[in-house]
Amino acid sequence: MRRIAVAVAALGVAALTLAYVFVLRNGLAADARPGAVETAVARRLVALSIPRDARSRTNPHAGDPNAWKSGADHFADHCAICHGADGRGRTPFASTMYPPVPDLASDAVQQLSDGALFAIIQHGVRWTGMPAFASSHDEDDTWRLVSFLRQVPHLAAGDLRRAANGHDDARVGHADVTIAMDGTSFDPNAATVHVGDTVEWINKDPFPHNVASTDGGFRSGDLEPDRGWTFRATTAGTFRYACTLHPGMNGTLIVKP
Repeated sequence: MRRIAVAVAALGVAALTLAYVFVLRNGLAADARPGAVETAVARRLVALSIPRDARSRTNPHAGDPNAWKSGADHFADHCAICHGADGRGRTPFASTMYPPVPDLASDAVQQLSDGALFAIIQHGVRWTGMPAFASSHDEDDTWRLVSFLRQVPHLAAGDLRRAANGHDDARVGHADVTIAMDGTSFDPNAATVHVGDTVEWINKDPFPHNVASTDGGFRSGDLEPDRGWTFRATTAGTFRYACTLHPGMNGTLIVKP
């Protein structure tokens, strides 16, 4: 037994030495195609990032065929920059990242349980580009994102546009605070809400407008006249935003705990 233990230890040292030499010679550049071993290790890291008890959790919106539409808003705001609006990972960022940004319609992703997907979104995955969203997304938001991920393999052309339009209309009149876009100003220019409140911007102008905040992490699409867009505040702070179509059209959203 002792000889076996020594042999195993020697093999482990040899493997670590080879890995060290490989890194010294080749570096850890993100633009180099990973080999089979690196790929296997990366996939294992994803598996290890999911707590065992989280894997059995079920999506409370699994029976709602429209839950993915509300998740699409959050996906567009926080995830599309890397994963693409349709979740297929065809973005400028995706092509330069390692591990590669996955195609969310792939079997490797879709075979994960709802609980596993929830855990990955909430807590992220170390040593990858996947951040943790628990501080900016509550559980309901995250479960709706899981619903969206399940819809990704079935998305057809125009689905995201129709989902956004229908979602905006459904929310008109149900916000805690309403901000009008009229002329080249937001009215009120500064609005105060609390964490958990919803804010709705409604375009009262005959020209398109949008809402975009880099610091606040929220962004609407271009809103045609009489269209609205709703955002739920999840983080306290003071967030400046603007209409990117009209320079100088700025507003401030103050979110209190």
